[in-house]
Amino acid sequence: MKRKSLMLTTLVALSVLGACTPSNLVYEQAKSFYDGGNYDQAFPLYQEAAQSGVVDAQLALAKCYDFGRGVQSDPAEAVRWYTAAANAGNADAQDNLATCYLQGYGVPKDLSQAFYWYKQAADQGNSFALNNLGLCYRNGEGTEVNHEMATQCFLQAAQMGNANAQYNLGRSYYHGLGVPLDKEQAREWITRAAAQGHQNAAAFMKDNDWK
Repeated sequence: MKRKSLMLTTLVALSVLGACTPSNLVYEQAKSFYDGGNYDQAFPLYQEAAQSGVVDAQLALAKCYDFGRGVQSDPAEAVRWYTAAANAGNADAQDNLATCYLQGYGVPKDLSQAFYWYKQAADQGNSFALNNLGLCYRNGEGTEVNHEMATQCFLQAAQMGNANAQYNLGRSYYHGLGVPLDKEQAREWITRAAAQGHQNAAAFMKDNDWK
């Protein structure tokens, strides 16, 4: 029994040491700088960790290029690193990459690619991607218009607390798109979105004289 316990302890310790690779430590240092608003110090460290294959660093580096933090904004480089992280399975990167394709930001506009990457992220339960995938179904972007599928996506994300999805789900109920028209359900979901500070939801409530 003691021998098994010792072996288990050793395996756990090795696992922890394996996770603390030099590249991961560089990423953690970069994140500390970034969270503190020291973007100029964070950027080269993110770059080093990203080039070493740290997926979280690849996503962070993409955001630096995207928003011009620690480096001049470069949409093409943002897409490059979003793609690297997305191909590694990072759902946030997949959602952001999809938006780049949707808007033609740093890459030629491609609605089919936008839909593909939104779905990859949505399948992992990313609430932002679920809402965005719902919009693709609602607007026929990269796929055929399908209000039932749109509403299902909105519902999943809304139940996770996503304010945009709550607003979109409320609108689906209000107009009877993909679900039976139900003003009470519409009011409930739009009220939830407004409570989170969603401006369009608040305006919608005002227009309908909902308290």
